[in-house]
Amino acid sequence: MGWAPMEPDYATCGMTTWVGSFDPLMFIYFMLATVLIPYPTYIVVSTIFNWEHRKKRPARHYQDLMQAASYGVIVFIFGNYAQTLNWITILAFWITWPSYSLIAELDFAKTSLPSWKTWPFGMYALFAGATALVLIFAAYHIYLGYLLTKTVPGFVGYYLLGLLIPFILTFLGYAAYKQQNLDALGLSKVYNWILSLQYKQSVASARRKANKQKKLEAAKAKQIDAAAASASASGASHGPDAGTVPSSGSQEHSSSTAFLPPNSVATSVHVVSRSGSHEHLVMNPTTTTTSSTLDPNVFARPSTPHSLPPNATLVVIDTQPASPVTELQVVQEENTEVTIQPYQPYVWSVDVQAHFHPHHWQLFYMLAFFTRFDHWVSRVGGGIVLGCYMQGIMAYGYDYLIEE
Repeated sequence: MGWAPMEPDYATCGMTTWVGSFDPLMFIYFMLATVLIPYPTYIVVSTIFNWEHRKKRPARHYQDLMQAASYGVIVFIFGNYAQTLNWITILAFWITWPSYSLIAELDFAKTSLPSWKTWPFGMYALFAGATALVLIFAAYHIYLGYLLTKTVPGFVGYYLLGLLIPFILTFLGYAAYKQQNLDALGLSKVYNWILSLQYKQSVASARRKANKQKKLEAAKAKQIDAAAASASASGASHGPDAGTVPSSGSQEHSSSTAFLPPNSVATSVHVVSRSGSHEHLVMNPTTTTTSSTLDPNVFARPSTPHSLPPNATLVVIDTQPASPVTELQVVQEENTEVTIQPYQPYVWSVDVQAHFHPHHWQLFYMLAFFTRFDHWVSRVGGGIVLGCYMQGIMAYGYDYLIEE
């Protein structure tokens, strides 16, 4: 009769079930069968039989399990295992990972892909046989995709385009390896260009801040000059008759200011008579004047210009001068400069050497996305690639394609 692929279920899934699907219960079965149960099992078995594996501490086991869960979600959805997972896939998985571990214990198999030039003959034969098996499965899966195209138009085209994804990712990894070791892509020039833009922006920002600071200092200096000019004008308007007081009977209010040295403020003494006269006296300029510092002779000689009128009350008003701006402060403000370090271009160097090292877990994880048909051959293939993938994770962990 032949194989008839099942129709895509558009009602239960927002996209064609042949592109991706999810079923919560099947996902639990998938994680239990391929991650949560085999991982501790492998640790016990590999320790008992002394299989080659990496000694992991609890932190590394935890990280590998968390990553296995993350990778498992992706491959379960986009590998269409919600539609294809059954006992055949699980049985093939549990046969594959112990078999792969036993093969890896053979003396000629204790090698890695980067050292392929020095492989023994047995390893070449093993690699050739594994490659032939993968190609046979790939050819049959393309045939299954062709059959599916009859019910899902264009599927085989998308399926073949999907095969380019592993090659693209591998190419990008190789380019990163060449860039780190040889600056093959010239990215150091691009990085230098970005740094130069950042430097120019920093210089412009520093200059704007410096100009703003100078404007603020200039405005402050104008305020100080205006206050000083106002004080000088007020002192000049008092005239040369400073220090004299009109007669006690006069009702006029007069004021005079004596000559003051720089950075000093006169203290005003107002005399208020009981008859209502207001008379203004300017005493010797000091920074702080109180009634205790006044000349006692002012009260002893009423006939002198500094004497108080009869029946007068002495009111002393002390004026504290503002904190003077010292010459040193002015010099410091005038010489305010923004120091800008010279631009230092980035010089590319191989600080850490990179190594291009493909791992078998990466290869078989990619293949697990293509065993997506509800055919027993595809289910067997899915169990095999998932078993090889998880053996690498259980034994060594998620090693990188580009290692440092």
